[in-house]
Amino acid sequence: MSLISTRRLAATALAGATLVAALTGCGALSGGSIAASSDPSASLREVKTITYVNPAPFYPAFDDVGRCFEDAAKKNGWTPVEVGTSGSAVDNQGAIDLISQAIANGTDALVVFPTIPELFTPVITQARNADIYVVAQNAGDPSTGQQTQVGTDATQLGALIAEGLGKTDPNAQVGILSGSASTTPHVQEIQGFTDYAKEHFPNMKVVASDYTNGDPTKAPELFSNMLTAHPEITALFPIEGTSVAAAITAVKERGLTGKVNVVANDLTDDHRASIEDGTLLGVGEQGWCESGTKAVEAVKDLSEGKTLPAFIATTSTFYDKSNLPAK
Repeated sequence: MSLISTRRLAATALAGATLVAALTGCGALSGGSIAASSDPSASLREVKTITYVNPAPFYPAFDDVGRCFEDAAKKNGWTPVEVGTSGSAVDNQGAIDLISQAIANGTDALVVFPTIPELFTPVITQARNADIYVVAQNAGDPSTGQQTQVGTDATQLGALIAEGLGKTDPNAQVGILSGSASTTPHVQEIQGFTDYAKEHFPNMKVVASDYTNGDPTKAPELFSNMLTAHPEITALFPIEGTSVAAAITAVKERGLTGKVNVVANDLTDDHRASIEDGTLLGVGEQGWCESGTKAVEAVKDLSEGKTLPAFIATTSTFYDKSNLPAK
């Protein structure tokens, strides 16, 4: 059975059940506890089933995670299960409900995106109390309860995007749209962007910023308002991949193509096409497939009682027309 089939069946089953009944750190984390001094062998659990809770199945990058997650799990002889929320916006409560259901179903390990750490801490604590291994992706922190985080060095990614934008527009006046003020990777990426710009392109400034609060349907209006309020803007930076199309459309509708650049994250097929036609200057690719593979490897290490760092970084690269890789 394909992963998609597995995922959809699992998602349907879990959704039904749900309707009925829903960076870098300094510490070292090990199999049994977030405390490095604990005895990991005391709570080691054999892994037979591992569950990936896709935070946004509508966004291609998260399917890349799932595809490579499945391949890596099967190499270990484990049963991979992928579940995801429905709709076109990030549904934190829906993801939490799916994690709860996976715990009830007896999964041995979880790969999750705790996008707002404080919301996910109770359910991750519940999983850890049941000796279920928990690996977070691109979000959360050790206080959330996860045993390690696999994903992008968001600060480095922000710097790469500032560098890529600066090659074309070193004096860029930038408008940024991100998820929320408490979405840790977004905060780190903006900090990396502004720090790099300050050092290498002193005239590059962030002149406007706003939040979708997880609802990409707000992005068109937010970008339109941003361009109206700040006519000096020469670049838009939608941090969420789901807001990139809205940024490109806002620029087109105002006849600003070629005058206002758009930079973003993730080399999806749509983003590749936009780079090729010149409506998107470039993207910071976050290594999503690598993230799925490394998350499974982290679970394997935990199940063998190995000590892991609090953060395991994937590879980030800035792509524009000059270095687009072959498909």
